[in-house]
Amino acid sequence: MVEIATDEKLLKLPVRLSVFHDYGEPFEGEVSVYSLEEIVAEKLRAILQHLRALERRGWVRSRARDYYDLWRVLSAHWDCLDLLEFPAFLRAKCAIRGVTLSGPDSFFPEGMLAGVEAVARSAGPQAPTLQHGDRGTPSAGHRPTRPQRRIASAGRESV
Repeated sequence: MVEIATDEKLLKLPVRLSVFHDYGEPFEGEVSVYSLEEIVAEKLRAILQHLRALERRGWVRSRARDYYDLWRVLSAHWDCLDLLEFPAFLRAKCAIRGVTLSGPDSFFPEGMLAGVEAVARSAGPQAPTLQHGDRGTPSAGHRPTRPQRRIASAGRESV
């Protein structure tokens, strides 16, 4: 799937990547794409922005896709992310849309998570199994993944 955005302000230069496909015929080409940091920051900003809409209206469509996308990117590419300046970068991305954050718990509000969990349950085998407590911080009986532990500790130190 290709998504083209014309109203997003990029704070990092796009990256040129080879097109990957499984179709069997030869094809060589490159496309410009968001950096991993830009993707993660946009997903996190979208979650916060929708939380603001949830508070204002009392409802909002699920952000399950954003949580899933973050899970996929962080699981597959954690070691490729430049996290040294990420808290300041995330604040700058949020400021573009007038969105604020107070820390890692800002991304896991109960009202929104209930909707995300409902969407995940309805997706059946297409969605990975979610454990209650998969929110970047440990809960009783749950050991967070390496990316969750790193995000939670980085957030407490600098967000």
